[in-house]
Amino acid sequence: MSSVSTSLVTAAQLISSGDSVLLSIVGRSLSVSALAVLIGGAAGLLLGAWLGVARYPGRPLVLVVLNSLLAVPSVVVGLLVYLFLSRSGPLGFLGWLFSFQAMVFAQSLLVLPVVTALTRQVVESAEATHGEQWRSLGAGTLARSVLLAFDERHALFMVFVTAFSRAITEVGAVMIVGGNIDGFTRVMTTAIALETSKGDLPLALALGFVLLAVMLALHGLAAFVQYARSRMDTGVQENPIRNDPPVALRHPPYFAGENKANELFAPTAVGEMPEGQRGRVISLESTCVKFGAQMALAPCSLSINQGERVALLGANGSGKSTLLRLLHGQQMPASGERVSHTDARQVMVFQQPHMLRLSALLNVTLALWFSGKSWTAAKTDARQALSSMGFESIMHRNARAMSVGQRQRLALVRAWALRPDMLFLDEPTASLDPKARRDVELLIQQFADSGCTLVFASHNLGQAKRLATRVIYLEQGKLLVDLPTKDFFNKELPNEAALFLQGERA
Repeated sequence: MSSVSTSLVTAAQLISSGDSVLLSIVGRSLSVSALAVLIGGAAGLLLGAWLGVARYPGRPLVLVVLNSLLAVPSVVVGLLVYLFLSRSGPLGFLGWLFSFQAMVFAQSLLVLPVVTALTRQVVESAEATHGEQWRSLGAGTLARSVLLAFDERHALFMVFVTAFSRAITEVGAVMIVGGNIDGFTRVMTTAIALETSKGDLPLALALGFVLLAVMLALHGLAAFVQYARSRMDTGVQENPIRNDPPVALRHPPYFAGENKANELFAPTAVGEMPEGQRGRVISLESTCVKFGAQMALAPCSLSINQGERVALLGANGSGKSTLLRLLHGQQMPASGERVSHTDARQVMVFQQPHMLRLSALLNVTLALWFSGKSWTAAKTDARQALSSMGFESIMHRNARAMSVGQRQRLALVRAWALRPDMLFLDEPTASLDPKARRDVELLIQQFADSGCTLVFASHNLGQAKRLATRVIYLEQGKLLVDLPTKDFFNKELPNEAALFLQGERA
């Protein structure tokens, strides 16, 4: 039998017999790396989540430095830690050099930029997609960083797997600061290097096989977590929302902590409101929006009055969503002013509303908690709102696994629970089937009947007729028409608007 074959057989025997030296080295490696990932990973997770959401001067430079730290060789980190822990170094009084603690310290520094940079990328991506939703619901920078990091926990699990792989497979730092002392600071990578140089291939091979097995197990677990996440997010829809009319359509809900019935939701038809009481809520004064050099919304002036129901119509790219976000305060103008004439509570429901990977109940509870309620009152009010809107049987189901129509209705229930004075809706029934569209419009009508001011973007002319009292038509970022709904559909319009109506009716 060749020497290689003999070494392989002996290595297998060391593993199968549970050799004490082998187990000692493996246990020490796992302990050092796990503790380093726990310490460095926790710090990196918090820092990365904050960096993914926060905006501050010098941010590009910070990101360049952070990404550069990913490429720092482990021997350089080991050298720096050695200098700090040496007798003449600033941390020499700790007496950690050539110890378990020194190896943990070094690997924590290696793990920190990995977790920080990758967490920042994950959370920043989530912030770009869903940040506006949670800003609209009142979540600040810190709250959004925590929420989005938690919601992307499955992706962040992979970040920690990557960090652990970086820690347990590096050899330079632990060799320098640990000293590779047999039975004390020797880990798998340093033992493999030492035993190979000594010609003791069986132990080196056995340790190499164990290290590979650890990596395979970790990445297999990560793959399973990703698979479980996809199954959770696309779960089979069972026990759909009941079809009986929501209680709230007959009786506005009573919210916990109120001293009297909720006056905000007392039905008040817009037509019955005295003209003098319908004051301006929001005004734009010669306001425009630019994205770089491109004019997304030409200078325009308009006012939204209390109790109005305004439909924004126009083709794709006409500026509807930009105007909606500008009115809501989510978009900063390039020039001109946006003036809010009241301290009215404003909420926006997006075309694809974001739901955390939590129950429907907790998604609504969090929104109420951000509004200033105590957690107990928020949960009570959320439960009441969900029950009154027909979600009682599924309020504990994962909101992300619900159908598109259910999530859209849930977003409206979440907005309803906040009792807004003004509601913004971006294509609220896009991609919904006819039944889901009717259900959503029924909830929107309930907002309107309560006296809530509505501004919604839509392509659906029938929806504008049913829900709006006023129509604003946009074409290529320009506000071309602003008329009462009846006049918009019955009077002569500019050519662009007339062609749009003709195309929609065809």
